[in-house]
Amino acid sequence: MTVSRLEYLFNGYVHNNYTEQEQEELMALIAQPENEAAVQTLIEQVIENTGAEMQMPDQVAASILQNILQKEKGLVVPLKSKKVHFRMWMRVAAAVVFFAIASYWFIDKKDNEKAKVIALAEKQSPILPGGNHAVLTMSDGSTILLDSMQNGTLQQGNAKVNKQGSLLIYDTHASSIANAPVVYNTLSTPRGGQYQVVLPDGSKVWLNAASSLLFPTAFTGSQRKVELTGEAYFEVAKNKDKPFLVKVGDMQVKVLGTHFNINAYSDENTIRTSLLEGSVKIIKDNKSKLLKPGNQAVLNKKQNEIDITDIDMNGVMAWKNGLFQFEGDNITTIMREIGRWYNVEIVYSGKVPARTFEGKISRNAELSEVLRILELSKVKFSVVGRKIILQ
Repeated sequence: MTVSRLEYLFNGYVHNNYTEQEQEELMALIAQPENEAAVQTLIEQVIENTGAEMQMPDQVAASILQNILQKEKGLVVPLKSKKVHFRMWMRVAAAVVFFAIASYWFIDKKDNEKAKVIALAEKQSPILPGGNHAVLTMSDGSTILLDSMQNGTLQQGNAKVNKQGSLLIYDTHASSIANAPVVYNTLSTPRGGQYQVVLPDGSKVWLNAASSLLFPTAFTGSQRKVELTGEAYFEVAKNKDKPFLVKVGDMQVKVLGTHFNINAYSDENTIRTSLLEGSVKIIKDNKSKLLKPGNQAVLNKKQNEIDITDIDMNGVMAWKNGLFQFEGDNITTIMREIGRWYNVEIVYSGKVPARTFEGKISRNAELSEVLRILELSKVKFSVVGRKIILQ
């Protein structure tokens, strides 16, 4: 194929004027190493000529990104920044097309060798996503590293605990023993870890990274009470005679039987309780708020006020479903979440970029792949060991 054919297909794709066959032909040409110089020239021309009179529709840019990123392991859909104008999408799409050929971002030639070295280092020592890691702390202070424990049953007082992969199941019969002594266990996940537990009453809890749940091995008395740090999703077994209480610092969430998520990380400014099903009551000091499905209670730690808002639960539940999902989040919020999941330190070199992001990325992606997506919105990173430096 000649360069003129490549140019024809490229311009048709940019202006959303192409057939399915032409799209396939263009992607095949882009993938050929011998066309690298020609494609680079086309990209430079488009960037130089892009102005107010030439705006690339966002669906076209997204399509280019999707075609390229579908070849990348673990990526779902590209992020986009609310600060990015359609003209910026033109530059973003062009950069990604060139990345597919050169295996590094479209940058000044003087930095090419440095970029290759960084890319090579990432391939040699990739930072992998988190996984099913947790520690079980017994009432006597002894600990069990669940990663290394084989599947099977262990005795905890009157309770039997069964480990099945990344799931702990407490024997529900223990809850019915009236005189059973109250023995507490703590399930803790490290940064880069997650785990699941079925409590003695049959309630199910999913723990996110850097979180812990303190709970009794038998629910005796008139209520079922647990304590949470970090983030967890609950599916509480119904029992109208014995309410379920989640203590988060000096706040409580009271339920009878429902599905909800609590985000209560110490490094966040708020505690967010999101209700998917049923009803819950948020109790703080002498104040209380009742949530309905689709509501989120936001407790501002500094102002000590609780606000109720409607929210998209897909975003709330993204972490449990194996996704990062950002909906207008700023870069510091995003990097805290990434830091917890990949167990990396986040360092800001200079002023924090003023960006907000929307989009989804698989939590199974390697760290380098996630950072590549974020870089599309002019946020630059360098990785040194397990430290991410925002430049």
